[in-house]
Amino acid sequence: MPERTRLRSLRVRLTAVVTLAVGLALALASFALVSSLSDSLIGGVKDTANAAVERVAGALAAGNDPGALDRKEAKSVLMLQIQDSSGRIVQTIPPVTSRSTDEATEGIQPSGELVVASRDVTTPAGPRKVLAISRVGPITQSIDGVVRSLLIGTPLLTVFVALLTWFAVDRALRPIEAIRRRAEAISHSTLAERLPPPKTGDEVERLTNTLNAMLDRIDQGARRQREFVSDASHELRTPLAAMRADIEVSLTHLGDWPAVAARLLDDHRRIERLTSDLLMLARSDDAAVSPLAEGVRFDELVAGELVAVSRAELDVHLEPVAVTGVVPELVRLVRNLLDNADRHAASRVTVRLSVSDGSVVLVVDDDGPGVPEAQRERVFDRFYRLDSSRARTSGGTGLGLAIVRRVAQGHGGDAVIRTAPLGGARFEVRLPVRRPAPAAASRTPREVARKGP
Repeated sequence: MPERTRLRSLRVRLTAVVTLAVGLALALASFALVSSLSDSLIGGVKDTANAAVERVAGALAAGNDPGALDRKEAKSVLMLQIQDSSGRIVQTIPPVTSRSTDEATEGIQPSGELVVASRDVTTPAGPRKVLAISRVGPITQSIDGVVRSLLIGTPLLTVFVALLTWFAVDRALRPIEAIRRRAEAISHSTLAERLPPPKTGDEVERLTNTLNAMLDRIDQGARRQREFVSDASHELRTPLAAMRADIEVSLTHLGDWPAVAARLLDDHRRIERLTSDLLMLARSDDAAVSPLAEGVRFDELVAGELVAVSRAELDVHLEPVAVTGVVPELVRLVRNLLDNADRHAASRVTVRLSVSDGSVVLVVDDDGPGVPEAQRERVFDRFYRLDSSRARTSGGTGLGLAIVRRVAQGHGGDAVIRTAPLGGARFEVRLPVRRPAPAAASRTPREVARKGP
């Protein structure tokens, strides 16, 4: 892995962010701890010294003996001194007995380890100054020990958190790295492979399952595309081969040109229809309503396509209904249904259009051989044909019913096959009914043809 990519990896970034955050938090907490500890301990000594000064000053002002240090003061105050106006020590509490007062004062002069509290007071014997001297050396030494411990412990704890975060993130990202490597190896020729799902029950497993489902859809789409290209190539090869054979024969027998031209024209029509159907399927593969959809009187559209039934007896019942859709696609849907029924009916075709359960239902029945139940889904596949009467010789390309279902699904509906009361096949198409709207919102097929979409 390149050095720049390694530094920008999620593992490095997460570790750096967590380490910096923890280090900063520990530094701030250490500073706050030392400050609080210092203020608390030294402040307590100061408060005790001030209280002792106030007590002694009050006693002197009243002309009383200040007495000795009490137990609390004795713990914090090293010595109390009472000085006269010239600065001479008049009294010490506790009394200094082992050496002279001057010698005692030399050893306890205020320094960085002493806290001195003082107050001037007027007494019956004259002005006096009370000083409380407290030694804070042990306290500062204790605080220095805490500081040294924090200076050692904080970096060590930060390093420990960094290592722990690194290994935790590495363990969390290990399944993702395995997924990335497998995904990198999957190509168009190996779409059957899947990502290894980690049995963790967390977001990584759900992400893997989602990606595998996406690969399933891509694999199915690629397989359908390959089949589509293969079938289309096969379907186009047949009329092209026939056209080439007719041309080669006509070159030998020049007098057959009129008959050859007629056969070439038929083959050309077949190729033209096939390419038109392929284009229709390609455009409707997204199975979504086109932005060109508009309100359409579906009953008038169906009525306009009834001419597609030319050889069978036609029985029609159309209720006035409106749908939202693209007129050319809906026309192709209806025309394919009617053409299919007319080609395979023995003598009769019925067309029914109604509204049921909030859907527009178009039913086309014929009295032909019908469709076996086991093949009712397959007939909607591209280029699929039934045997017997629904064979290649009947003139179909195998795309008509595929277009019917694709257009129906693209308009939010579906198409199914059932058994018709006439004994043949019933093709049933359901489309969402258009909700009531202003009259200008829905246009008839004739208006669309006249004014354009």
